[in-house]
Amino acid sequence: SWTGSNLFVVEADESDSTHLRLPLMGAILTNVDIDHLDNFQTFDAIRESFKEFISKVNGPHVLCVDDPYCAEIAQQLGSITYSASLDDSKTESPVNADFVASEITFNNGAAQFKVSQNTATQTVPLGVVNIQLRGIHNVRNALGALVMAINLGASFTQAATALAKFGGVARRFDNHGTHRGITYVDDYAHLPNEISAVLAGARDKSDSWSRVVAVFQPNRFNRMSVISHLYANSFSDADLVVVTDIYASGTAAIAGVTGELVVNAIRSAHPNLKVIYQPKRSDLIEFLDGELKSGDLCISMGCGDIAMLPSELISRKLTSQ
Repeated sequence: SWTGSNLFVVEADESDSTHLRLPLMGAILTNVDIDHLDNFQTFDAIRESFKEFISKVNGPHVLCVDDPYCAEIAQQLGSITYSASLDDSKTESPVNADFVASEITFNNGAAQFKVSQNTATQTVPLGVVNIQLRGIHNVRNALGALVMAINLGASFTQAATALAKFGGVARRFDNHGTHRGITYVDDYAHLPNEISAVLAGARDKSDSWSRVVAVFQPNRFNRMSVISHLYANSFSDADLVVVTDIYASGTAAIAGVTGELVVNAIRSAHPNLKVIYQPKRSDLIEFLDGELKSGDLCISMGCGDIAMLPSELISRKLTSQ
């Protein structure tokens, strides 16, 4: 490690199965989701790939049992498990996991939760964790990191103190500022469950957005040809959804596969939710410039050039002053 530590942390990439080639002495598995079907062909193959991934770990493997596929792998391979569920947030340790986050609260874009450890004979309270991140998905991520740190020799206090100082990473609820009362946020979320998690965390009790406007850029023609229907319920926490055309990311166009597939899926599941299709970037900018009002949260999502949308919209607002 260039920091002088004897630990080197990587984000394993399953898109081309190179995650199976890593010589790991520890691993955290947060969830197993459908993706990269050009490499795996089937979801069963994805699940088997992650089972193989965990089986090769020469050290602690820490899995989130809130995900059913992770829970299945954990049971088969004897993994260390963790759980954080809002449904059980007011009870001490309701879940059959080794480590549990409970009494989870969100305020001012941050989260607080208690951590307990289940042993064979008792539930042991470990303490309170504060993170500068919003959403249950970030609570789970923080808990996974804390559990791994403890299993590598850190104390709870050391791990919790480090988490409290972590400010997040680029393109994860990345706040670009508020201009004329409109708050612009960008997030890398591009899969159905990721979008659901981001939008569910977009409002906490301290937020006063009048509307959450979600702008989604679908990614990869081959991906959308297979999973576009899975986005049907991803935007239920938004007040307005705007979908662009597909960002190719090097994939070839497929006849009939456009962003409109996502639009139709959402409209079919939520006929009362306002969903707009804006395939052209210039039309998208024009529409949002006229639509967004003071009090709105505009959150752009996707892994393509949608990342530039906040700066484009802010620049347009500034030049029109």
